[in-house]
This record gives sequence, structure tokens and C-alpha cells, in this order.
Amino acid sequence: MNMPDALPTLSAGSHDAEHGEACVMEYVSLLAGEEWSDRPDCTHPMLAHEARTTNDLLRDSDRARLVPLIGRLFGTTEDSSELRAKLRITQARQVMALLEPDSRGRVIAAIEEAEAWLDREGDSTHVQQAIDGAIAYPRRSGDLDPAHTSFHLNASRVFAFVMTPELGPAEAYAAKAHVIAHLVAASGECRADCGSEPARARRMVKDLAGLIDAYDEVTGRTAREVSPDEIRELADTLG
Repeated sequence: MNMPDALPTLSAGSHDAEHGEACVMEYVSLLAGEEWSDRPDCTHPMLAHEARTTNDLLRDSDRARLVPLIGRLFGTTEDSSELRAKLRITQARQVMALLEPDSRGRVIAAIEEAEAWLDREGDSTHVQQAIDGAIAYPRRSGDLDPAHTSFHLNASRVFAFVMTPELGPAEAYAAKAHVIAHLVAASGECRADCGSEPARARRMVKDLAGLIDAYDEVTGRTAREVSPDEIRELADTLG
């Protein structure tokens, strides 16, 4: 294993092990005893993606907010279509929480539709129906600033990340709900300061913790915290 000589500093981007810096997922790979990587096997791909994105968006002065989540990110190795669907539904709910209360009904309906598919069988026809519904959902402009609108429109392109041969109806409808939540937000209904990257990144730390909570609820996992003594012991072995 490629190991640094001392515990690295959290920073943006990807890094070589010997350079003294690491993104949050490289830190996870280190503490988990894996090969140095920002895509360690010990973390669910959706959680790892959100962690990398949050890590890179945070300011240097805010990046320490991720430290309490490092121990919770490794050991998230289970995967299933149901789990991915529930993680997407959690994301849709997180976006919905940013909306004006009277505009949440459309997102609630999409979430309820996705949750109904958790207990139903379906096939590729139903997957395509979910995709078609997301594509056909109206794109309306509102009075948000351009950076704010652009964020939600870019985030609504969820299907670029979920399109695989394994995509099932529950996950497809959950992704549709996520798309609709962002499109409603982009239409001018978002109350948060999503156009400010530092503000958005700080909120993303909380959202990442919520996704890990959802993972634990679905899988029944009890996360083992990494204690300060363990970190000090690791530092001694690397010194």
C-alpha cells in the first residue's frame, strides 16, 4: 500500500499519497487500510461521489466540517436498487426542504410515486416512463440569480449518472423525483442561497450526513466511529 509519512491535510482535488494532502475520500481509504484512492471499495459510490463533490466545493477554512463523517463513510459497502432509490428519495427531500412551502406539493407527489414503486415489480417500460416524465417536466425560469438557477438546472441532470442496464423502476422514479425537485427550485421557488458556493457547500455537509443516516436506516448498519486514539495510533505507524 502507498502510505504517506504522516497524516495528510484535507484539501480540494485528488492527490498523490506522498504529497501531504488528501481529499476526504482519500482520507477514508487511508483510515480503512485500503490502497490510496478517492474511490475506495469501502464506501458506497453515491456517498463517495457526494463526499468528493462537497470536499472540493468547501473552502479550506470549512473543510474540517467533513472530519466527523470520515469514520461513517467507510463500511458502507452494501448496495441494491432499493437502497439507491431510497438515497435518491432522500436527496429529493433535501432539495424539497429548500422550497417555498406552497410549491412542495409537486415534489411530494413525485416522491410518493417513487415510494410506491419500492414495493412493486416493473420492467424497462416503466423505467422509460419515469425517464420520459422527467424529460417532459416543464423547465420554467424564475427570479433567481443566474448562478442559483444554473446550479439547480445542472443538478437536475440526474439521469446522466443513473443510466445503467441495472436501473430499475424504483430507482428511476426516485431519480425523477430528484429531477422535479431541482426543476421546481430552478423555477424560482428555492429559498436557500444555492448561488453561493461556500453556503451551498456547508449545507452539503449536512446533506451528506443525512444520506449516511438513510444508508444506515436501510441497511441496519451501526457505524463504528474512529476514535482519537485510533487516529493517533495510525499517525504513529505512519511516522
